[in-house]
Amino acid sequence: MAMAKQKEECCISFVLSLVVVVLFLCNNGWFAIARADQTGYISAVGDPGMKRDSLRVTIKLWNQCNEVGEEVPHTGSPRAADCFDIYQASSTQSVGNFVTNSWFESNFLGKNCSLCNLLPYLLIHKVTEKDNKLGVGDPFLGLQPNALFDANLYAANKELYLGSKCQIEENPKPWHFWMIMLKNGNMGTYAAKCPTNGYKVGPFGPDNGFLCFGEGCMNQPLIYHDYTTLQGANKTTLRGRFFGSWDLNADSSKGLTGNISYHSVTWEREVGKGSWVFHHVLRTSTRYPWLMLYFRSDATYGLSGGYHYPTRGMSKIVPKIDKIVVNCGIGDAVQGLDAAMNAVALITGPRHVKTPSRSGKVDHLVLLSLSEEM
Repeated sequence: MAMAKQKEECCISFVLSLVVVVLFLCNNGWFAIARADQTGYISAVGDPGMKRDSLRVTIKLWNQCNEVGEEVPHTGSPRAADCFDIYQASSTQSVGNFVTNSWFESNFLGKNCSLCNLLPYLLIHKVTEKDNKLGVGDPFLGLQPNALFDANLYAANKELYLGSKCQIEENPKPWHFWMIMLKNGNMGTYAAKCPTNGYKVGPFGPDNGFLCFGEGCMNQPLIYHDYTTLQGANKTTLRGRFFGSWDLNADSSKGLTGNISYHSVTWEREVGKGSWVFHHVLRTSTRYPWLMLYFRSDATYGLSGGYHYPTRGMSKIVPKIDKIVVNCGIGDAVQGLDAAMNAVALITGPRHVKTPSRSGKVDHLVLLSLSEEM
C-alpha cells in the first residue's frame, strides 16, 4: 500500500490498492440528532451499543504519576486516534454516518465511478498519520503556547485536538471517541517526577515498595497503529488496532515473543451487522511487571475521572450520584474511614452522614448524599 506524501496539514491523501481505498480528510464530523429509543430513553454515550459503523477510538498513555514525563523518540506525544466515516460506494445510501453518498460521489468520484464496481465501501479517515505523530515542538491548531515544549501539557492539548478532528455534532452535546488508556506502574523514586499532593518532591530512596529497574523505568511505550481497513473475502470486515511495547528495543511486530512487555487492542466488526468487538491483550515483563490497560467512556468535556487534565470522550451525560454507601469494618479501619470521609468532603462538600450499624457496634455505615452532578 503506497501513501501519497502529505504537502500540508489539511489536505487529502489517498491510499490506494485493489482491496481498499482510505482517504484522510481534515474536517469536522457530521451533524446528527439524538433520538430516544423505543423505551423513551436517550443514551448517555455517543455510540450506544457500539453499533455505529463509523468508529471513533483513541489511545492515551500515562506513567505512574498520571503524567507523560518524556516522549519516546520518533513516536510523538502518546495520544493517537482512529476515526473514520464509511460510505457505500455503489449507491446513494449512507452507511454508518449521516450524509448520503451523493455528496461523496459528486466531490470525489464523479457520476461515472468505475472504482465503485471494485470496492463495496470506502473509508474516509479523519486523523492522519501526521496528526498522530505530533510531538513536543510541533505546532497545531489550538495548541496553548505554554504547552509547546512541555510534554505533559502538550499531550493534554493534543487529546483535545484529536477530539476536534473526530467530533460528531449531536444534540444536546457533541461527542468524540472511545478511550483506550495504558499506564506504566514503574516508579523511579530517584527521578523525582511524581508530585506529592500537587507539590514537586526531590529524589528519595531506596524504597523496595516501588518497582523500577533503574533510569528510564517510567518510560512511555512504543505505539504502532494499523489503521482500520476493509478486509475479508468480500471486503466487508472492518478491522484495526493499536499495539506496541514498553521494552523500546523489542520488535512488537512479532507479537508475544521473548520476555518483553506487550500491549494490543484490536477492533473488528462486519459492516452493518451487530456491534464492534474489542480484543485486549496486555503482557508484563521482568522490567515492566506492573502495567494497566483500561477501556473508557470519558466525559466529552471537563476533567477525566481521576486525572487532572481536560479530556474528550464518549459520555455526553455524566451520571448523577444520589447516594454512596460504604460498609466499614472494625478496629483501625474506623480511623481510615474518618480520613476517607474527610477526603471525599474536599471534593463533594460536607454533605456526608456517618451512622452506626444495626448492631450498634464500632463498624459503621457511611452515607454520602451528593445533590448535584459530579
